[in-house]
Amino acid sequence: MNAPTGTEPGRRPGALIRADPLPRRFRPDHAEAAYRVFYQGVGHDGRGRLVTGSVFVPEGTPPAAGWPVVSYAHGTTGLSDRTAPSRTGLLRLERAHIAAWLASGYAVTATDYEGLATPGPHPYLNGEAVADDVIDIVRAARRLDHPLDRRWLVAGFSQGGHAALFTALVATEYAPELDFLGTVALAPPVHLVRVIATRTSDAAGPVCAFVPIVLAGMRTRYPGFADGFLTERGLTLVDLAERVSLVEMLRATRTITNHETGMTDLTRHVDVARVLDECRVPVTRLDRPVFLAAAGLDEIVPPAVVHDFADDIATAGSTVHLTTYAEADHGTILTAAHPDATDWAAEVTGHTRTPATPSVRFDLLDATGDGYLRRDDYEVFALRLVQSFGHPPRSAAAMAVRLGYRGLWRALAAESDTDDDGRVSKAEFLAWAGRAAHTAFDRTLHPLAAAVLALVDANGSGVVERDEFLTLMTRCGLPDPDARTLFERLDADRRGTVGTADIIRATREFCLDPTPDKPGQWLFGRF
Repeated sequence: MNAPTGTEPGRRPGALIRADPLPRRFRPDHAEAAYRVFYQGVGHDGRGRLVTGSVFVPEGTPPAAGWPVVSYAHGTTGLSDRTAPSRTGLLRLERAHIAAWLASGYAVTATDYEGLATPGPHPYLNGEAVADDVIDIVRAARRLDHPLDRRWLVAGFSQGGHAALFTALVATEYAPELDFLGTVALAPPVHLVRVIATRTSDAAGPVCAFVPIVLAGMRTRYPGFADGFLTERGLTLVDLAERVSLVEMLRATRTITNHETGMTDLTRHVDVARVLDECRVPVTRLDRPVFLAAAGLDEIVPPAVVHDFADDIATAGSTVHLTTYAEADHGTILTAAHPDATDWAAEVTGHTRTPATPSVRFDLLDATGDGYLRRDDYEVFALRLVQSFGHPPRSAAAMAVRLGYRGLWRALAAESDTDDDGRVSKAEFLAWAGRAAHTAFDRTLHPLAAAVLALVDANGSGVVERDEFLTLMTRCGLPDPDARTLFERLDADRRGTVGTADIIRATREFCLDPTPDKPGQWLFGRF
C-alpha cells in the first residue's frame, strides 16, 4: 500500500490518516503493539501538511482511564527523508529510552517531525514549527484501537529536547482537550548561539558533526546565507548534511578541522548569530513543571547552557527540576537520566508503575529475543555467571550452579513445553505461569539458590552480605541502584544479609506473582 501523498482540505490537526504495523526490528522492548502512523499536521508556513511518526503501546493491562502518554521528540537523525525514525528505526539509545517509558506503563508517541519522510523541507531546530507535530501525534494515537488517557507528558532529547520545550510553551492552549502535565528535556540546545560558539572556537579542532547539519537546516529558511564565509570544503559538508544521516556525518567530519571549512568562530558573523538566535528557546514562565537534564561530559551542549536556562525560567516563575549527570555524555544522558525522569513523571502524573506481567518477564528471560526459552539460554547464563566470579567452569562451586540451572530448565520444560519441541514459547510460558501449582519448578529453586549464594559467600558465613549481594546482582546485569533497592526489599529483618529463602521467594515472585512492591518485582530491575 502506498503512503499518502497529501492531506485533505478541512481535515483537523491530529486526524489519523493511516496506521501500519511497524516491522518487528523497529519495536522497542516492552511494546505490545507498534505502528507507523500518518496524520494531519500544520506546516511551519501555516498550511496543512502530512506528518509521520511511530506509536508504541505497552504490554500489560492498562489502567482504568487508559495508558498515560509520553510524546517523545527524537534527537538529530539527519535532514533527508531516509533518516525519519519511523522509516529506518530509532537510534539504539533512544529505542532503549522509549522501552524504559513503556516498561513504566506509558504509551509512547514519536513524531518524525514535518518534512522527514513527507513532502516539504524539515525546519531543523525551528521549535515553533515542530511543537504542533509533537502534540498532534498524541491526538492521532488516541484514534487507534487502544485505551489512552488524556494525561500526557512531552519528553525530548537534544534536538527533541529543544522541541519539547517549545511544546511546553503552547501545549495547554493548543490542545485543551488533552491534559498536559509537564516536560522532560534531556541535553536541550536551548541557546544555539552559545552552543555553536563553543563548538567552533578552536580552529584546529575537528568539525562537530552537529554544525554542518545546523547550517544546512538554516538554509531551509535562508537559502545561501552561509555561502559567503565557508570554504569549498565547508560548503561540501553542508551540502552533504542535507542528504545523509547523523552517523554518516560523524564519519565525514572526523578528520576535518574548523579552519579547513571556514567554520571557526561561526557566531562572529552577524547573520549567522542572528539566524541562530531565532532558534533560542524563549525564557518565560511555563505553566507546567519541567525536568531538565545536563550531561557533564556533553560534547555538543555545554552543561552551563542548560544550567543558565534552568535558572532563567525558574526566575520567571517556572517549576524546574534540574539534574546534572557528571559522567554522562551527549548520548548516554538518555540512560543516565531515565530513572530520575520516571520518578519525576510519576509524581507529576500520579501514575504508578505497572507491575511486571508474566509476558514482560518472558521477554526478560528470552535473552536471544527469538520468542522461545531454550536449554542453551540457561546453560550460557550459568557459565557466564560462574566465570564472572573467577571460578573454573568445572570447579565444584561452578558445577553446582550449572547443574542448578540445568535442573531449573528441565523443571520448567517438563511443566510448560506442551508440544515437546524442546523449547518454551511465550504462549506456553504464560499458560504455565497462570497455573496454581508448579511443583517441579519449586523443588528445583532451593538447590539452585543455595549454589548461587555459595558462589558469592566469600567468608563462608552461610548468608550473603550486602556487598556480596550487590556484586552478584550487578554481574547478573542489574543496574547498581536497582540492586541496592532489591537488597533493601529482601532484607526485611534489616540484618544486612539475605539467605537462600529470600532468593527463592524473589525468584518465584518474579516468574509467577504480579503483585506490586514485592521484592521479586525488582529481581531484573524496576518495572
